Amino acid sequence: MANHDVIVIGGGLAGLAAARTLAAAGVAPLLLEASAEVGGRVATDEVDGFLLDRGFQVLLDSYPEARQQLDLAALQLGRFAPGALIRREGGFGRVADHWRAPVAGVRSLFSGAFTPIDALRMLKLRSNAILALEGDPIARGDETAARGLHRRGFSDRAIERFFRPFFGGVFLDTQLGAPVHWFEFLFGMFAIGHATLPSGGMGAIPRQLAAGLPEGSLRVDARVRSLKGTRVELASGELLDADAVILATDARNAPVLLPGSRAPQWSSCVTLYYAAAASPIAEPLLMLNGEDRRGPVNHVCVPSDVNASYAPPGQSLISATVVGSGHADDAILDRDARAQLSGWFGADALRGWRLLRVARVPYALPRAVPAPDSVAAAVRLGPQLYGCGDYLETPSINGALRSGRRAAEALLADRRAR
Repeated sequence: MANHDVIVIGGGLAGLAAARTLAAAGVAPLLLEASAEVGGRVATDEVDGFLLDRGFQVLLDSYPEARQQLDLAALQLGRFAPGALIRREGGFGRVADHWRAPVAGVRSLFSGAFTPIDALRMLKLRSNAILALEGDPIARGDETAARGLHRRGFSDRAIERFFRPFFGGVFLDTQLGAPVHWFEFLFGMFAIGHATLPSGGMGAIPRQLAAGLPEGSLRVDARVRSLKGTRVELASGELLDADAVILATDARNAPVLLPGSRAPQWSSCVTLYYAAAASPIAEPLLMLNGEDRRGPVNHVCVPSDVNASYAPPGQSLISATVVGSGHADDAILDRDARAQLSGWFGADALRGWRLLRVARVPYALPRAVPAPDSVAAAVRLGPQLYGCGDYLETPSINGALRSGRRAAEALLADRRAR
């Protein structure tokens, strides 16, 4: 029976961050991943030369943990343009950041999404959100983003045409039920940074983290059957002992290994990927459905306009995302999405679109953002047993990386105390 310093169960972003933190402190981790590759929900598949992320995902280059734990330059990030195109009343209106693009920002007043008063409130929201970034994004109080926007005086037009489709796509919740403090943190992140896509797809992020681990510290295809104290049994029957264990599995699997663990509710999405001869806009912008959410698609982007690695030369990859589970039949969902987007880009353009995949992600994001006291308690699960995952912090790449780092730091602090 092999004995190890620390076993980390789960090779998603949280587990990778925990293992990297331990290794940097001179503690040898053994990271066990059940599947054939690391990354968990952050993964990319190649289909006919196109890179298809598992659902719509982006990396905010302003995330504090991304700046601390990732080599952003090596990821060769392509940037979305700030702002968005909003589909409304049969046309598109552009919303831009007044600070980064003053002229386009002024034109935002004529996008149909905002009243002049909304524009002033947007500037105040931006300023307040940036000033608040030094705080903790963990939930405080029970006010939702939707109620917070109403409290700030934003018009129904602004909420329905911009905030609901944009942040509904971020939260995968068009009701904007996320805590207002989490909304403000993300608003600040968008204000000071960019949404980006790495060269090689979002799967390049966990691959980079795994490449920084010591040789021999990662085992894939190593599914854990049971956990008793700090003894780990694999599905193969192999037994592994450790001085400490970090449980970094997905929130769905944590209660299986540790009965009584908190299992959150989940938000889901469906992303339809299309191959096309040309981009419908040829600009790295997010396009939002501001037409009272007519049709299944909430937002559209062209990942190959953001980062050329997403499509073979001379072709474009188009991503159309439905918030929620969408129609259960892929063919019907494709038909309905095409009918909606034909109105956006023209029927002739869509005739040349070839469906590559309908990526259904039923467990895309945990819904809850825990309170500060529960975050501190969740790190230490028992004697020499620690937990991490974005469901214990905030449902995001930043939350996953932060949770993994904090679990490893708690383990190291307890070691020093002993």
